[in-house]
Amino acid sequence: MLKRGFFSASLVLLCLFAVAQKKKGDKEQRVFVLSGNILSAADSNRVLQLYYNGLREKVVDNATLAIERFMQAVKTDPLHHPSYFELGQIYFKKGDLEKARLYAEKAVAIKTDNQWYWLLVANIYQQQQDYKLLNYALDELLQLAPDKLDYRFDKANALFMLGKFDESLRAYKALEDKIGLTDEVLQGRQRIYLKKGQFDKAVADLKELISNNPAEVRNYLYLGDLYYSEKKMAEALEVYRQAKQLDENNPFTRMAIAQILESQKKTDEAFEEVKAAFLQPSFGIDQKVKMVIKYFEAFPDQKAIARAEALAQAITEAHPTDPKAFSLYGDVLFQKADYPNAKKAYQQALALNKNVYLIWDQLLRINLYQNDAVALVKDGEEAISYFPNQYGLYFYVGIGYQLQKKSAQAITYLNNALAYDIDNVPLKAQIYSSLGDAYEAQKMYKESVAAYEKSLVLEPENTYTLNNYAYYLSLRNEDLAKAEKMSIKSNQLEKDNASFQDTYAWILFKLKKYAEAKEWMQKAIRNNPNSPVQYEHLGDILFKLGQTAEALENWSKSLKLNADNPLLKRKINEKKYIE
Repeated sequence: MLKRGFFSASLVLLCLFAVAQKKKGDKEQRVFVLSGNILSAADSNRVLQLYYNGLREKVVDNATLAIERFMQAVKTDPLHHPSYFELGQIYFKKGDLEKARLYAEKAVAIKTDNQWYWLLVANIYQQQQDYKLLNYALDELLQLAPDKLDYRFDKANALFMLGKFDESLRAYKALEDKIGLTDEVLQGRQRIYLKKGQFDKAVADLKELISNNPAEVRNYLYLGDLYYSEKKMAEALEVYRQAKQLDENNPFTRMAIAQILESQKKTDEAFEEVKAAFLQPSFGIDQKVKMVIKYFEAFPDQKAIARAEALAQAITEAHPTDPKAFSLYGDVLFQKADYPNAKKAYQQALALNKNVYLIWDQLLRINLYQNDAVALVKDGEEAISYFPNQYGLYFYVGIGYQLQKKSAQAITYLNNALAYDIDNVPLKAQIYSSLGDAYEAQKMYKESVAAYEKSLVLEPENTYTLNNYAYYLSLRNEDLAKAEKMSIKSNQLEKDNASFQDTYAWILFKLKKYAEAKEWMQKAIRNNPNSPVQYEHLGDILFKLGQTAEALENWSKSLKLNADNPLLKRKINEKKYIE
């Protein structure tokens, strides 16, 4: 008994894609010789199984295994066109156009009436800018789907790219007869006129459209754009203004007018047109955002800031439900240091969408600038509920607790931040420095020293870390020589900082260098005449120098600035320095 099988006859196919319009002297000819065999039932089943396995791998984006399965399928059956097609699609997606073309052409050579095969081939030719073959492929597609408008438009464009302008015009005319004079038809036709150097014909074409439909704004815009492209600014501006009279709310007319006014150095008039355009929701928010961000390059120029603010505010009016509008407005206000209103803008943005980390970061940064400890903790903890893996949020909350003198909670959050792999070195140094302050407040001095040391390893010239570390050492009368070196270094790095000068003076006081301490404390007071601590410290120094009357005078100044100081009151009443 004969074994039952499926026969795939020997096949020689000439794919004359490149010679579809062959001329004398052309040598290009693609020939595929594809031969098949008598397939057993087992082989046929194996091919199908390999094909479906390949499809499964393709669906889960496992291109390597998918390719392997499809290649095995065509090795068993060299005429299995679905596998060739899938291989072509995979390589096309990968950007390997040569391999994509090889397999797609094999698929369409075997199965010449498959629209999807021809479409893949056409897409490959288009990517390769092989317009002769693209034109041939589109002819095949139009035979299979004569009413498909996309193919007709692609055909008209391919003819244009081949320099067959009259044929392309006829193709666009056929499209116009079928669907009317759409934007795409008109733009295709205009492009041909301009390529042929027939500017007057392009103008006449558009003027006829305007004459036939004088209320259609887009035709004026096309004509204005045509004049503008040829640098005929006066004619373009006149046409755009005609369009504006028809529809003052058309943002594209406004932007076109602004562009010309800007080129004429009429920047104030141009800006008014831009602002009017920004108030229209039909003008996309993403384009508006890009335009406002360009102003940032000119900051801190006040005119640039004012214009950016006006446009950003206009965006919030045009797009009141889009968080991007309020986020951008907040960014502009932040740049001009208007923190209260920037904060409101960020809060409005978050009310619309709480899933944008950068908005939370900006809001928390403002809370920090304003020393709003309660808001830092409240907003920071809410932000953590949305972004639990952002170490910066733990830092903000830790600082919030620290400002509230809740050092234990601050330590917890700051250590939580350090549990992450922090690539921001300045921030990591700041976290260790803040941790040193928090441990100091908890009288965990060993841990405090370790934290400060880690901070200084990361940033040896961080003036605030140097100052705070030195000051707390002086308060404990520990390692005063090291404290002195760190303090003088902070003053060298940042001159005329009253807080740093006070620290250095106090360390000198602890070292019994009273004359130098007096000099430095007086510098501190000159730079900050409203610090009760500094007047008290100057009084302490003066007392040690035997100048009791001057000491009492400075202690009294300190008490006027801060009446809630029981130890200071004792110094004044007992007229002596008390530790």
